Amino acid sequence: MKTFSKFVKARIRLLGKSQKALAQELQVSPAYVSQVLTGKKSPPDLGRPRNRSQLRAWSQCLCSPENDILDVVRYELHRVPPRPDPRFPNVREFLLQRLNPEADELIDEIEALEMHPAEGRAIEALVQIYLILQEDSHEERAHAPSRFREFTSFAKADKEFLEGSLIEFFSALPFSWTWDPESNSVELDTESTAISDARARIMNLLCEGAGRLYGGTIPVVGHVSAGEGFEFTDGGFYAGEGFDQVPVPPGVDAHLAAELYCVKVRGNSLSEFFGDGTLLFIKPESWEEIKDGDLVIFKDRNFGKAFVKKVEFAGENLILKSMNPLYKNMVLGKSDLMLLEKVTALLF
Repeated sequence: MKTFSKFVKARIRLLGKSQKALAQELQVSPAYVSQVLTGKKSPPDLGRPRNRSQLRAWSQCLCSPENDILDVVRYELHRVPPRPDPRFPNVREFLLQRLNPEADELIDEIEALEMHPAEGRAIEALVQIYLILQEDSHEERAHAPSRFREFTSFAKADKEFLEGSLIEFFSALPFSWTWDPESNSVELDTESTAISDARARIMNLLCEGAGRLYGGTIPVVGHVSAGEGFEFTDGGFYAGEGFDQVPVPPGVDAHLAAELYCVKVRGNSLSEFFGDGTLLFIKPESWEEIKDGDLVIFKDRNFGKAFVKKVEFAGENLILKSMNPLYKNMVLGKSDLMLLEKVTALLF
């Protein structure tokens, strides 16, 4: 830690001020300033309540935050360790601005720690809201509970995201917050419908969603059409998870059902064969089981989406036949494919 005299000298040098000008601004004698800066006189104990006006004056004259000055003075006079630098300084400043006025007593506690529990919980709440509000409203882009928790964990540790995009996003949304130390939970007070709706969706996802029993069901991970293809949700899913769960189709062995996932037909492009809402149950890693005429889903390395077609093998190539005459057949080499899996059951 710098001494108070070194701290002040560095600041007035940076500001281009003289000791005489500093004395005039502080309304003290030049001799007093000289004695403090040469170490002949101890710095004023600016942490005492009675010296509050002096602290404010030093802060204004040195263009330095009061807490920075207090850290130096308290260490030199009382060997009080300086307050740690906040882990996310811009986020802290933003959160303190939005702290409920009734919780002002939290400010000193927060500033005394690198990361206060209240600060951590507030960041988590904002990150979760941000993630939910970045989703499209479409059903196929819903988050899975465990992946949502993982995304939240990654985002909470991403300083560039927190100090930039997160603050920018919430700066336009009205809210205040407070912290309950007993439950270590954050409460948001807001007139923003977006924030309120997001909080309700998060509650449903993490509380009700986490408590679901998935036994006897199969996860739905996407939608499919004849021409547009489909892609798994941006949120991603672990095994056994999806944005929806559907019953195991009749005749499917329970042991096999545990491996399956499902996509749902959307629209009428396949109506000649199966209509809107039909469920296709797919077995992962089933390449070796596929035979001519099987219904498959596939994804090649050049397209970001997967398609449903009937397959025929022609040496090292596959002829992928569209069931809708409006869409062309495709011929691809095995090495062109990054996904080829068998549709094992349908449920209309």
